Amino acid sequence: MQMSDFRKTVVVALLLGLSLSCKNTGPDDGNSLLTDAKYVLPYPVGMTYTCSQGFNSPISHTGTFRYSVDFTMTRGTLVTAARSGRVVYIVEGFSDNDQLPGDENVVIVMHEDSTYGRYAHLTLNGALVVGNQILMPGDTVGLSGSSGTNGGPHLHFDVTATFEGRSDQTIPFDFKNTRAHPPGLEQGVAYTAYPY
Repeated sequence: MQMSDFRKTVVVALLLGLSLSCKNTGPDDGNSLLTDAKYVLPYPVGMTYTCSQGFNSPISHTGTFRYSVDFTMTRGTLVTAARSGRVVYIVEGFSDNDQLPGDENVVIVMHEDSTYGRYAHLTLNGALVVGNQILMPGDTVGLSGSSGTNGGPHLHFDVTATFEGRSDQTIPFDFKNTRAHPPGLEQGVAYTAYPY
């Protein structure tokens, strides 16, 4: 093989590799949903909330919390299931105003693949589920609040592979029922929950 043929082969291979690895997300019209994602936004279809923190936000989404998202919501906003699963843990007795680390009201749902979805900073007595309850995407989970350490009322959502305490390592996930957003939701951007 001559050097020029070799270079052509390398260039073609690189171009093919790039075209195969790049996902075409299509226009930002709500019709190009991420159909391979397992999660839906944790609020009702038709509602729009702003992502106040996304993955790797230096404010508080670092270390074990690096793959987390926060949505700005007024206290008492309806929170819904992002994925089907079984409720395995509920805390709802903390005040919305104490600002103490570890005093977050939370609902944790175990999914069929043994990952866990965490819905945190719920309002006092804001869990609207019971232990062992089976949830489907879009089912009611609770009401948002500002319990525990936070900068104001919001919903914190993340996914973990384990459930051992407050600081389990989060893992990447994606939402399928909103406009394209690679590589994750962007801070300061509002996301509407489309039908799924």
